[in-house]
Amino acid sequence: MIKNKLNEFQADWAAMPQVEKEQLAKLRNKTILVSGHALARCFCYALLFQNETRQLNIKVIFAMRDRKDFGDLYAELILRDDLNLIDYSSFGELRNIDYIVHTGFCCETTEAFSRSFREEISDAQAVTKLAQRTGAHLILLSDSRVYGKPKVHRVYAENEYSDVDNSQDMDNQLMRTLEAVVNCEKKAKDFPLTTLRTGIILGACSGIHSFMDKVFQAVAVGKPAELFQSDRKYSFVYITDVFRAIVFAMTTPDKNQVYNVAGVNATVSTGMAAAILHDIYDQQALITLTEHDEVNACAISAGKIDTYGCPAAIKLETAFELCVMSYMPDTKGMRLPNTHDGRLDAIQKIQLAYLLEVDRICRKHAIKYFLGGGTLLGAIRHKGFIPWDDDSDIMMLREDYEKFCKIAASELPANMTFQSNKTDKNCFYEFAKLRIDDTTFATGFAKEHKSMHNGIAFDIFCHDKTANSKLGQKIHLAMTIFTRALVFNKWNHRKTENGSRIQTAFTNFCVRLFPLRFSLWLMNHTISFFKRKKNAKYLYDGMGRNVYNGVFPAELLDRVVYIDFEGYMLPVPEKYDDYLRFLYGDYMELAPLSTRLGCHEILLCDIGKYDSFN
Repeated sequence: MIKNKLNEFQADWAAMPQVEKEQLAKLRNKTILVSGHALARCFCYALLFQNETRQLNIKVIFAMRDRKDFGDLYAELILRDDLNLIDYSSFGELRNIDYIVHTGFCCETTEAFSRSFREEISDAQAVTKLAQRTGAHLILLSDSRVYGKPKVHRVYAENEYSDVDNSQDMDNQLMRTLEAVVNCEKKAKDFPLTTLRTGIILGACSGIHSFMDKVFQAVAVGKPAELFQSDRKYSFVYITDVFRAIVFAMTTPDKNQVYNVAGVNATVSTGMAAAILHDIYDQQALITLTEHDEVNACAISAGKIDTYGCPAAIKLETAFELCVMSYMPDTKGMRLPNTHDGRLDAIQKIQLAYLLEVDRICRKHAIKYFLGGGTLLGAIRHKGFIPWDDDSDIMMLREDYEKFCKIAASELPANMTFQSNKTDKNCFYEFAKLRIDDTTFATGFAKEHKSMHNGIAFDIFCHDKTANSKLGQKIHLAMTIFTRALVFNKWNHRKTENGSRIQTAFTNFCVRLFPLRFSLWLMNHTISFFKRKKNAKYLYDGMGRNVYNGVFPAELLDRVVYIDFEGYMLPVPEKYDDYLRFLYGDYMELAPLSTRLGCHEILLCDIGKYDSFN
């Protein structure tokens, strides 16, 4: 298995955690030819990783210039059924290719320009000929050097170019020539083509190199480093955002486009890059700016691909820290990127107070509850909060949930508010929350609803009974998802897009037709439809994201046991192992490194007087 061959940094970008699983699902059973150098090899690893973890059954064909270059791959991969190795001269043997991803000279450098020029042009001609013969959609990777020698303070969009110095900028000439050759072939032979021009690609343990590598390596061990002082800015992008753009290019119906690809807030001068590293590592970042020559790259605008539906996910600070950590001699105690502007420890202390208050109320009124979701996972795996988690979840069965909802408001301390779609007229969540007054903790979704209480939240989910028959379960889950879509899209003035034209049209018609309060009533009654069923053998998470996991045996939430959570004994299901495997599969495996930044994108955060809360 490739999962066992990759280290945690490689497994992070191979997992492509920033790519929506619905987008990846569109690649199921497709045949993808990948050609190029280090970036191509990494993308092959990522596709094989997806085959193992998501059962996508992608047929991967890896093309390289010479068969001896295959030695850079792990030997075990040669025996895989889902991978074929081929050189460019053997393209005539190929049939039924869905996509070609040609990374070519993207973020590569050369000292033998004439030879590289001939070889790269020959490779590009080979893949365009294959695209024409098979009708495959070609995704060409280029980079910011194609824009030429940039003007000071200039950021380049897709149709803007600067001059090329023919005596010095050989890489710029090669990038432009490669794009010109591919576009000429596209016009002559008429195959779908999408061009992605990346910033400077960063990728921990990827084999892709940049001028920042020596700086990252020095910061990792606290040694001095030199970095040239720039009079212009450079755009960077982490490798997973490049993969995200490739998947977007393959799955979007809008082909024949050119997109720039850069990270989040990732266009900076070298002085700004040094300052970012100093902010993260303090005196360990001993960086001196010098008068050395600048590198051959420029600043690019990624506004087009953001607007078209594929915004970057990795911030520059995160990309830098992942790269630095990859050079650390001992990563066991490595610090993850700081989140929530230094508030995470305080937020988790507040969340713990929530848990203890809920536990007090539930014990007093004989209400059975369990730690749920990520809080349950943290209890089992970390004996407390997941170190990067910023919220808490508990779960109850319907009878206990309704009992808790009735008495919570009268039992909570004065600084806490019980919130549900029945108590807050501006709230249409399907589950209940507890909120801390005089605080703000809003995601990109929640911040649009300023009239709703948006204090630091604690989620309370109800796991409801469902039908015993497969057909009844299927209908119940479908109706739950449908009625939730009615409420969510009406509330947020959004249109449904679920992949089916008929279902999408019907859902959007109902969203327009039904008043929001009626849709809410319909959703609540759908979720609790089987609450009086006496012999229910199955439950489902009708209120949470785990509704898509389907149903699970009711016996998994039958009995309570108590385990240590942050020094307190709190309740979990006796069969927590079965329940967590139902939710997460191998739940003891840590999440990819780049996702350990909190479950939510918090846009408004103000913890007020609780900054020193204990």
